[in-house]
Amino acid sequence: MDMQDSTLITLCWELHEQRMPKTRIAERLGKHRETIHLWIRGIERYGLLGFLDRHDQAKKGERRSRQVDPLVKRLVWEVREREFHCCGQKIQYFLGLEHGIHLSVPKIYEILAEKYVIRSRWRKNRERGRYRKPLHPER
Repeated sequence: MDMQDSTLITLCWELHEQRMPKTRIAERLGKHRETIHLWIRGIERYGLLGFLDRHDQAKKGERRSRQVDPLVKRLVWEVREREFHCCGQKIQYFLGLEHGIHLSVPKIYEILAEKYVIRSRWRKNRERGRYRKPLHPER
């Protein structure tokens, strides 16, 4: 944790104990009003030292990657081929069952769209049917 953050949090709490409005605290410390609300709520719940410890731990963790591993993409495509072009929910089920991997259904469809043209089964290669021809342009 940055020393400046711990100092600002401590100062925020001291100003709050002196009954200064949270908006004025935010202006004085140069932080957003909502940040001050979150800090005060956290300090009230965990105490000052407990909140500082939790704040310190939150800044140390590793960020989860947003990109899907290419091996996982290959698994998604393999399940799609093996199960005769099954839907995203079934692919999600098989990935969890066989490999212990959890992916959201929208992410699975995003991966499938890289390799396939995805469209619903019931709408493939159909004519639109009869429709009225307009007599005048829309006004």
